[in-house]
Amino acid sequence: MPYIHKSGALFTIVSTAICALLIFAGCGSDQKDEKADAMTPTVPQEINGWVLADSTESYDRETIFDYINGAGEVYLSFGYQQVNVYRLTKPDAPEIIVEIFDMGTAEDAFGIFSYAREGEESGIGGGYEYRGSLLCFWQDRFYVCVLCYEQSDEAKTATYKLARQISDQIPPTTEKPDLVRFLPEEKLIPNSVRFFHVQPTLNYHYFLSEENILGLNRDTRAALAEYGSEGMHLLVIEYASDEKAAVGHNGFLDGYIPEAKSTGAAKIETGRWVAVQQLDRRLIICFDASSEDEAQQTIEAYQNKMTE
Repeated sequence: MPYIHKSGALFTIVSTAICALLIFAGCGSDQKDEKADAMTPTVPQEINGWVLADSTESYDRETIFDYINGAGEVYLSFGYQQVNVYRLTKPDAPEIIVEIFDMGTAEDAFGIFSYAREGEESGIGGGYEYRGSLLCFWQDRFYVCVLCYEQSDEAKTATYKLARQISDQIPPTTEKPDLVRFLPEEKLIPNSVRFFHVQPTLNYHYFLSEENILGLNRDTRAALAEYGSEGMHLLVIEYASDEKAAVGHNGFLDGYIPEAKSTGAAKIETGRWVAVQQLDRRLIICFDASSEDEAQQTIEAYQNKMTE
């Protein structure tokens, strides 16, 4: 499974196709938009003996690569606006780094959170993951990461306390995208759920094609999830219009399962089944089902949840 260690200090992406190391750049602009600052949560001046540094770094859509050199495209594929980076220090203790990403919308905050999370717990924001020395959560339009490389019990306590104090400043009304909420729950692998917009993200989680046969772009909304133990996936895409959905539908049939133009389903070389159906401006695709019936029933289950 792909792994991302998310942090400006260290952001590592490892998969069979991607291997990149991104190192903290160390100098950002101290000039910020006052209106944005007024709405952005802040970091306390002191927490359990850790004291906030005087300077705060800020990176917008134009300077993101100064901070995350090489992986900025992942953030820009969502609605990323800016990140504020805070540092807290304590004598004879490791530094704590806090990153507060403004992703523009709640669904894109969930999207970047879902990009590579391996687990999810409730209790902080809309959901959080604590892995290694890093705690990340999403809430409203914000994606927040708190990092302390040396996680002693004292540092771990401070990490959680920081995350909760930041969360308390953000509006509590946080809901996952509707495309995600309509996913059928039977046999769903919860931590496999992704929300995204563009083709490279789809290929990162489920390789489809070198060509953008579905016509994915920043204006499309997509959810992907895995079911059962045999690798079945459900992909739902929402286009800007019925007409664009039809173009995506035809592109998928022509480029992936041309033999399914009459039925919408086909058995592929692996012996598994793929089915697709257009519903107004949404396209629902089931990959790697054990049978045609299973593929069609999974698509129908999504449709039924939409109408509940």
